[in-house]
Amino acid sequence: MKIFRAMRFFRFLTTVRPRILGGAYTGPTRVNVSSIPGGAVIHLDHFLVYSIWSLAEQFAEDPEGVGEQLREINELANSAEDSYAEHERDRLTDVLLDEIGGTHLHLYGRQVSRVAELLLSANGAGTVVALPSQREAGAA
Repeated sequence: MKIFRAMRFFRFLTTVRPRILGGAYTGPTRVNVSSIPGGAVIHLDHFLVYSIWSLAEQFAEDPEGVGEQLREINELANSAEDSYAEHERDRLTDVLLDEIGGTHLHLYGRQVSRVAELLLSANGAGTVVALPSQREAGAA
């Protein structure tokens, strides 16, 4: 009986918890995909690390310039519901992201098909399976 409960619990965990389906490592940036109930998660940590390194490099070359950009974005983000400030903040953020290459993740060759395969496999991998309920005493 304990083994049966353990198997049901394991099946429950494998259907509810996110699980890493795999990764696409052939391109310049690693991309991992996990399944979640009803969808998928694309892990972009490797891509973001390169973006942070690029920002740090720009800061080392011109600390006043990058610092001023970040300060300006912060000031505009804290403005009290001013639509002009929101648009200007978004514009400055886009400019900074373009400078560090953080707006597009480039996939090449086999990496494109691998990410597509992983996303398609996540389509049904995260669905919750109904567990059989315990029978009442005498109901056989």
